[in-house]
Amino acid sequence: MQDVNAAPVAFVDEATTPDAALTRYQVTNPAYRYWAPDAAITVKKNGEVITGGFVLERVGGYVVFAAPLLETDVVTVSGEALTMVQAGGLAKWSVETDAEHADATTFASGGWKEFKQAGVSWSGSCEGFWGDELFFDGLGKVVALKLYADQPAGLCFEGYALINGDGIKVQVNALVEESINFQGVGKLYPRW
Repeated sequence: MQDVNAAPVAFVDEATTPDAALTRYQVTNPAYRYWAPDAAITVKKNGEVITGGFVLERVGGYVVFAAPLLETDVVTVSGEALTMVQAGGLAKWSVETDAEHADATTFASGGWKEFKQAGVSWSGSCEGFWGDELFFDGLGKVVALKLYADQPAGLCFEGYALINGDGIKVQVNALVEESINFQGVGKLYPRW
């Protein structure tokens, strides 16, 4: 987890590693894989700046090309990255996704209601043992989250989220527990 308002670290012409299909290029250095949401990211192919034919996945540090590149192509990126920190002793988390639909019924609908997708969102919560004030200090802030389904490798989910709730529960002769609620900001990415 990292507050996206924390001072980012600049990086210049960092190498990327392509997937087998030569369409997804991830920053090779793990220290630069979480790009600040508002930071300008410069992508170069073979030393020349390019501005189209790709999208950025700022969470995870990916440049995703619409068409495969050549094996000989070298992709580098420059910009600003957030420094991720392990947050607490989380033991349980959940994420819910929601597709919102708007009524699009017209007189030509023949009496049947019609709907169009209006948006997609995600939110969730996590619980664990209280370790420090990191989540409490993050209340009301957008943070980068990486939620593991199988630690240390395997499936995880990454995205930016707004911390909108933090509860601390204390009981005699027990560990202090913490529950955190968050609302996704932008896309949630499953990673394998």
